[in-house]
Amino acid sequence: MATVLVGGGAGGVGEGIVEHLLRAEHTVIVPSRDEAKLAELRRRLTLSVPLDRLVTVVAQIGEPAGAESLRDELLRDEHRIDAAVASLGGWWEGRRLTETSVDAWNSVMHEMLTTHFVFARTFVPMLLRQGGGRYIGIGGGAAYVPVPLAAPVSVAGAAQLMLTRALRAEIDDAAVEIMELVIDGPVRTRHSADFALPGWIELAEIGPIVVDLVEQGFTRDPRTQTDGPIISMRSFAARDVPGRHG
Repeated sequence: MATVLVGGGAGGVGEGIVEHLLRAEHTVIVPSRDEAKLAELRRRLTLSVPLDRLVTVVAQIGEPAGAESLRDELLRDEHRIDAAVASLGGWWEGRRLTETSVDAWNSVMHEMLTTHFVFARTFVPMLLRQGGGRYIGIGGGAAYVPVPLAAPVSVAGAAQLMLTRALRAEIDDAAVEIMELVIDGPVRTRHSADFALPGWIELAEIGPIVVDLVEQGFTRDPRTQTDGPIISMRSFAARDVPGRHG
């Protein structure tokens, strides 16, 4: 069984990924800067899966110092990670691009792009140092199309795809696999349950695909299409359903 570090594992999509990794009997390490979120994650998961393989750590992985501190703690405790999953970011809606403040722009770019850069910059070298592993980014379908009044999310998402491709191009060690799963459609999470529509992607659709990527480095799930390091997935029922991602 693998040991998997899941950045953003206490978030809406992330907790579904964590649950399915635990179901597959992997050890899962979930960092969060908020102990209350980790406690809530443990409370929710205990209703469905054993928690003996879940490790929660208070760490601010969106900032270099916090991510590096976690990395050093894992190395010090001789925790080998077989895979790192970056389920980072969220959603933002506001104004047209020309009416968006610089502060709002910077906030979206940090939450939805810089955090991915920091996570990759910290943990891809750790995988290389260990001699191998898999790095899996999680993105949203807004990367493919401009979403009115949420355009900064689309810009950050498109840049995240290029981040993945650039990492793949620069990592010439075949022992470390770089990939990204793009969830191309709105997702029903506990945060979106009140306004989710029929046909929205369910966490039960996403989790098994991530398990495939962790275990095999690929998936044959018919919901997915692969283009180099980018794996796109949509629910069959959600192909024409508009709405939020993540």
